Amino acid sequence: MAISTPPMWRRSEPGELIPLTGKPEPMDYSLTSSDLVVGVKTLGAELCSIKGVNNGVEYIWQANPADWGRHAPILFPIVGKLKGDSYEYKGKTYHLPQHGFARDQPFSLIESTTSKLVFELTSNDKLKLVYPFGFSLLVTYELSGNSLQISYSVKNPGTDPLLYSVGAHPAFRIPIHPEAKRSDYEILFEKEESVVVHLIDGGLLSGKTEQLSLKQNRLVISDSIFNKDALVFKGLASKKLSLAKAGKAPFLNFYFDAPYFGIWSKSGTSEFVCLEPWNGIADSVNHNQLLVKKEGIRRLNGGASETFNFSVEIMG
Repeated sequence: MAISTPPMWRRSEPGELIPLTGKPEPMDYSLTSSDLVVGVKTLGAELCSIKGVNNGVEYIWQANPADWGRHAPILFPIVGKLKGDSYEYKGKTYHLPQHGFARDQPFSLIESTTSKLVFELTSNDKLKLVYPFGFSLLVTYELSGNSLQISYSVKNPGTDPLLYSVGAHPAFRIPIHPEAKRSDYEILFEKEESVVVHLIDGGLLSGKTEQLSLKQNRLVISDSIFNKDALVFKGLASKKLSLAKAGKAPFLNFYFDAPYFGIWSKSGTSEFVCLEPWNGIADSVNHNQLLVKKEGIRRLNGGASETFNFSVEIMG
């Protein structure tokens, strides 16, 4: 099945559609604490703003379409790229773009309080043309003080197994300090790591790796660090990464627990970095395209559900 490109959209990453509007879409819902104001869109249930109450600093990339027209897309029901943008399931071939469809679907708001928003996406006849599974995807944002907890809960409402992957792709603004540039910043790993990067070829895992050099568990966000695409990791020991200007205390802590992790930015001049915990990963260049054999694919029996959590803590 061919995937057409509507005239009001352009392509950025392979398989990705980005709006041609000159301004980011406004938030539809917000949460406010003593420390932060958080904005979320109904489209894609996408986090679009984390702003400090006292300092007025915006910590989320504001989706300039000239660079990368997204804020923090939700990756579902796949993470990364499929070989040939397709997969096989029960003898049929289905087509999905990179990172799946959830990020471009309207979600329903099903719960709203002063501290929490819950959105839901469910399967329908149109989505079953590309993904033949019944599902419910709940996305929860819960704000407390200077911390935002985010959870993705996937439920199988049917009786047959549900095969899926899910991941996060939040883009954080850097620089955020006056007169600074992106290369003045670094990522701090919580634990000592023997860090191996799994290299990407055309959006797919090539099977090749490179050792990544860290100095005292710190990774400088240099202008050339993403020249070979995203940094893809498997099995990090760290469950927290922090963003900091070199020589300064972290201004943001990112907590997660996931088998795969990506760090990405569009180019050497893009003023953001994405911290991406994934329960799933792109196909390899030699994958047989069978969904049941896909690395990282998760399997939910009928009636079962599981939840994937991560959180953002703003330190200043």
